[in-house]
Amino acid sequence: MLWHIQRQFFEQQGVNAWRQGIVPQYVTSNPHIANAYAQIVFGFLRDCAAVRNGSEGAAFPPLDPSQPVHIIELGAGSGRFAYHFLKQFTGFFHASALSDVPVRYVMTDFAQRTVDYWRQHPSLTPFIAAGLLDIALFDAEAPRELDLLCSENRLAPGAVKNPLIVIANYVFDGIPQDSFSIHDGRLHENLISLVSTQSAPDLDAPDLLRRIEISYERRPASAEYYDDPDFNQILRVYQERLSDTTFTFPCAGLRCLRFFERLAGGRLMLLSADKGYDREESLLGLGDPVLNIHGSFSMMVNQHAIAQYTMLRGGAALQTAYRHASLCVAASLFGQPPGGYRETRQAFGEWVAKGGPDDFFTLKKALEGQIADFSLQQLLAYLRLSGWDASIFLSSCPTFRAHLETAAPPLRQELHRAIMQVWNMYYPIGEDDDVPFHIGMLLQAMGLYPEALEFYEHSLRLCGPDPSTFYNSGMCHYSLRQLDAALASIQRAIELDPSFEAAKALRIQLQAEVAYRTSQASTDPARPD
Repeated sequence: MLWHIQRQFFEQQGVNAWRQGIVPQYVTSNPHIANAYAQIVFGFLRDCAAVRNGSEGAAFPPLDPSQPVHIIELGAGSGRFAYHFLKQFTGFFHASALSDVPVRYVMTDFAQRTVDYWRQHPSLTPFIAAGLLDIALFDAEAPRELDLLCSENRLAPGAVKNPLIVIANYVFDGIPQDSFSIHDGRLHENLISLVSTQSAPDLDAPDLLRRIEISYERRPASAEYYDDPDFNQILRVYQERLSDTTFTFPCAGLRCLRFFERLAGGRLMLLSADKGYDREESLLGLGDPVLNIHGSFSMMVNQHAIAQYTMLRGGAALQTAYRHASLCVAASLFGQPPGGYRETRQAFGEWVAKGGPDDFFTLKKALEGQIADFSLQQLLAYLRLSGWDASIFLSSCPTFRAHLETAAPPLRQELHRAIMQVWNMYYPIGEDDDVPFHIGMLLQAMGLYPEALEFYEHSLRLCGPDPSTFYNSGMCHYSLRQLDAALASIQRAIELDPSFEAAKALRIQLQAEVAYRTSQASTDPARPD
């Protein structure tokens, strides 16, 4: 029932789960983590491309140019990570020595509403048209062949000729896990009961999660619990090495990983990010699993078990040497290219282990209350380091405006360039924050009225009619001496908000100026407007 409620939530909500901020997404969907993943994927492709012809019969044959290398994102959510990844990856890949290697990104989800949303999103359609992006329905809890909806190809065992890359961000924490405990050296399975003190006539209601309590009943279990010898080997090791603790086992995640290992013919890289435990010692002294409720729910992930499975299968598991604060980013590598995974390891070390997505998010949270004290140069540096993050831009807008009056021309030019980069990286999903409106206000404050008007048009297109947007548009037209257009915009602002006093005052002034211009034109027809 618990996992049924989880699925019902996403099937009913679709992209609204992210649009309304119900489900957390920033930490796994920002440009910084997308760039880190893009660099690691590029390293993996370099290792694969280093396999020379003549190795066709080997366990790790060279890349087959007849089909693309597929990058498959599980549970792609709003699509924001995919968009950021493609922007970052294509920005350098097409200028690299591997530009002739065909690559295709595949967004997947089990909810039809979400998939339909991606197919119509204007930021994604150019990538689809270029053959760089495809979309598929895929259920990580019941993995099977992927039917690609745009290219109409099927990814099935035996038909995939190149290595696969699988991305799973905030996925394994929301699909079924098993719970076990160890007491006095014995393994127990923890069976759950859901209890509510209120009547629940609709067992499909997503808000049921907030009204239930979970209780666990421990029952003795054998380490030969699963039909997979590798899963059971991990349980045996835990039974031998852990004491008096409770741990989760990512059964659905591992079955999904096993499916992709088969699909890829044993040549696979998994990149995953979750909140979880990636060290054996982190599994000591744990209590019953806790559900974090946010419309849906999520749980800590036993990343250590995923790493153990990878190594039992002869693969390599990459993780950071330090303990993460918020986000555990890990990689699992399957298959053995003749030259090893030197490039992949180097990229992971550079873009994750030496200051990656977890460190960036930790610093971002610390800086959120300090932005008002930043200089213009510091704000611009922060934006560059973020990969032109729209969220950071929005929080910085008041400080940008405060610095404009004293900013030297070169810094104003840098700010203009930064604004355009933020817009280039922005992926709208209908959130309340109106990014183009704030861009328009900054451009207006810089005296760039035609450009500001373009962004106010973007704001109206993406966020709908708003009196402030029409008022600011009217002000820009007024500054350009486009009096008729200014009056039309101000009139529209008043229609939307009859109590808009500033707009009503400006309307009176505009009407007077238009009347004066008309009277002057009637008395002096040859006078230019």
